[in-house]
Amino acid sequence: MAAMNQKKMVEKLNDIIALDYDAVGAYEAAIQRMDVEFLRMKLREFQQDHERHIRELSQTVQQLGGKPREKPGAKGFILKGFTAVTAMMGNEAALQAMRGNELLTNRTYRSALEEEWSDDIRTLLERNYRDEKRHLTFIEESLRNRVWEQAAHP
Repeated sequence: MAAMNQKKMVEKLNDIIALDYDAVGAYEAAIQRMDVEFLRMKLREFQQDHERHIRELSQTVQQLGGKPREKPGAKGFILKGFTAVTAMMGNEAALQAMRGNELLTNRTYRSALEEEWSDDIRTLLERNYRDEKRHLTFIEESLRNRVWEQAAHP
């Protein structure tokens, strides 16, 4: 497989940055509507991971001579809006919406790792992908165990 040119690398990284911006907005919408404190704290931690991804990927885009994305794409408004509407239905619905968002970010990172990258960029993408998998695992386990019910009845 041939290595991507710099322009293509910048485009792909900017697509991921846009998705991470989307995730930050979606997490904010979900956090604002959850009433279980430990879930809010966990989602805030995941949101901070996405913010770190944006910073590190933006730095990489600049090192490649590109201009990093500075805001979410059109999909971001849809994701954030969908998350907000769904989250109004409660903790479970908010987690379901976040599960959908994390499935998308997981797919996007997995797909990006199929490309040829320099070692340092691959290492960064792999680390971010591990974060995404951890987010998805937590959300799926929380849904399976209905943790918001346990929190309501200590």
